[in-house]
Amino acid sequence: MEHKIEDLAIRGLFLLKECEKPFLKEWFHLKKDMKAWQNDLVSEFENMIVYGFNNLSRTTFDSTNDFIQLLVLKWQKRHPEFVDDFDAIFLISAVENLFHKVLKRRNAGFLEHQAVQVFFTRILDKVLRTQQPEYKDDKWLKTMLNLRAVPSNWLAVIRNDKTQHKVNKVVCADGISVNEQLVTMCEGLQAQQPADLATALSRLLSPGQDQPQIVTIPCLTETLLICVKDKAETVTDEQKETLRKMYLKQMKLNHLESELEWKDATLLFQQVLIQSRSASDAVKMITQGLVDYLPFSRCALFIYSPGEHSGVGVHAHNVHTGSVQHIKESIAEFPLLTKYLKHFSHSKPIFIEDAADILPGKYVRDYSLKSLVVLPIYVPAENKLIGLALLDRGENTSFTVDNQTLTALIKFGQYGGELLNQYYEDAVQLFGVQRAVLTIREREVLKLIAEGASINEAAQSLHLSSYTVRDYISAIIQKLDAKNRTDAAVKALKMRLIQ
Repeated sequence: MEHKIEDLAIRGLFLLKECEKPFLKEWFHLKKDMKAWQNDLVSEFENMIVYGFNNLSRTTFDSTNDFIQLLVLKWQKRHPEFVDDFDAIFLISAVENLFHKVLKRRNAGFLEHQAVQVFFTRILDKVLRTQQPEYKDDKWLKTMLNLRAVPSNWLAVIRNDKTQHKVNKVVCADGISVNEQLVTMCEGLQAQQPADLATALSRLLSPGQDQPQIVTIPCLTETLLICVKDKAETVTDEQKETLRKMYLKQMKLNHLESELEWKDATLLFQQVLIQSRSASDAVKMITQGLVDYLPFSRCALFIYSPGEHSGVGVHAHNVHTGSVQHIKESIAEFPLLTKYLKHFSHSKPIFIEDAADILPGKYVRDYSLKSLVVLPIYVPAENKLIGLALLDRGENTSFTVDNQTLTALIKFGQYGGELLNQYYEDAVQLFGVQRAVLTIREREVLKLIAEGASINEAAQSLHLSSYTVRDYISAIIQKLDAKNRTDAAVKALKMRLIQ
């Protein structure tokens, strides 16, 4: 099976090269949309894109992993120290979306889209391997502490950032009596050098001891500090390497588990969405799936109305749906959200630490909101925003979002967008979303076009110039997000804007 998947990924690699010119045009437009955001990071990505295309032209790769590893090594040379990959994950997904957009214009088949998807999934896996493992269980850290070869009192995991080093986890050996509040206080300490943290931890966790022996073990983006029980104990380089390998092996296992988790979640979500048979099914399955397969407990879904630039509540999970369906708000009322939608190409989830910063007080109070995630329900190939999902972990609950969840969120938003797009016209009618407001004159023009009149015939009937009718038709096409005047007429009939 692995050979089949690799063949598909290689096919995706060839497609990238074939789409180089149209992709670079799309990238140019995306850069303009993101000009107010992270200019340095966008420039770095552009350098990597050019580097990647140049190597695809000059080199033959036996596997996609060889090409991905080439990119990773190049990136690590430019960024030898750890950097937060939250925005990098979004940019990788944005690049993938542009390729899907180009493929759709080429009328590419489903398998070609899958080939590109498999390739970018492998890139995301590689990025996520640099992320911090979640400490779901301290047992393996205590196992390291209790090794007879190096008897120790405590172990601290230090996260190495660009300018700061932070105590991320502290574990004490069995039999060592330490105040838990003191341990909690230690987790979060920051300093410019690990040695400074070693001194601070020694004073807090080993009071009364005269400069205990602290062993330092570098491990990729982290450093282990281990306090040896006996100051006179000699810790050899071989023992340090054993501890280092133990830690790195567990990191690898944690990452592998996390990778499988986000992939499994997106696969299960897709399987649920496939069962949808109507607009009503679609909104229910999207809202429930976002709660069932991601670490959230409540979800409210809003359909976006471009004509009014507003959001209309359509469904909720673990929130009273009826109350959500009464909500209809103009996006202009939310300056931060408006800025976000303008500059982030409608596809990036946004984490809000305090909902009061973005939502009116009445909603914060009525729904007991604290931390919040706003997820665009988005169609990548059409660069089209369908709706927004608001997610949290319960009443008045603060939380953070890790990069594994972010990756799954991006995919969930796209899968939900593609599904809801199939039923969008039905959803507009079912949930009373006013997609666009046509003037009386625009309706008159569109009715004549729907009846088969030409531009000149419509102009004569309405006693207007043909140029004026063309202007009306252009405005109608834009409001209805239609491909041409015929498509606009068909959509208007479905939406009952004309009879």
